[in-house]
Amino acid sequence: MKRALYVLLMLVWSAAASAVQVQADGAVTHAGLQTLKDPARLSDAALAAQPLPQAYILGAAWLRPSLLESQQRLKAGVLFDLGSLRQRAHGKGKQELARIVGAMVDWITSLPVTGRQSAALLDPRAVEASPPENHPLAAGDRLYYPLRPETIRVVGAVQQPCTLPLVPLQDARIYLAACASSSEADPDSIQVIEPDGRVFVQGIALWNRSVPLVLAPGAVIYVPLRTRAIQLVDPALNGDIATFLATQLLPGPGVE
Repeated sequence: MKRALYVLLMLVWSAAASAVQVQADGAVTHAGLQTLKDPARLSDAALAAQPLPQAYILGAAWLRPSLLESQQRLKAGVLFDLGSLRQRAHGKGKQELARIVGAMVDWITSLPVTGRQSAALLDPRAVEASPPENHPLAAGDRLYYPLRPETIRVVGAVQQPCTLPLVPLQDARIYLAACASSSEADPDSIQVIEPDGRVFVQGIALWNRSVPLVLAPGAVIYVPLRTRAIQLVDPALNGDIATFLATQLLPGPGVE
């Protein structure tokens, strides 16, 4: 009897040890904890979740606890650099720069650390058919499927952040006309964060104008601070801010 119980416990333990638990949230048929056979891959979790027809696949996110620490450090570094920049601006009497940077500090402080990892494919069948994109999962990973927005956002060195209606096929830089930039904005470039987490730098001045960049629904335009303003603090500050913004989630079920 004892031996039979021991064998049963070993079988249960073996089955548990060979399983991976991941979470599915948002516009999915099966939200909540999913228990998958180990080794599990993105396609296994996506197929188990079954995104709803209205789910916005391009904005879907793969969230990993293993990335939380590095993204927390990124956020802390951005806030430290912005704090230093605001202090320098006050010291030199640059009130507009101090105001804009102060608003950015408050805004970025309010953003969560998500652990999002860029993934080009989170459509269940598409990722299943693409082995290079069908990455292995770890326990605690999460898939989130948002709803499709009809807007884009303009943030950063602007008088006020703007949420604007998406205009099909409109070049990203055209949106700037509807969202007043600060005098401390970089006049030469913007950074575009697409819903899948990819970041593009687009030249907007006459001397460096890039080819038109059409935005997907839910894209974010980050208007950088002037290079000369951040040079003595951290020349990479604008890029770090855009990288952190790329970890954020689009609105949808389960996200306020």
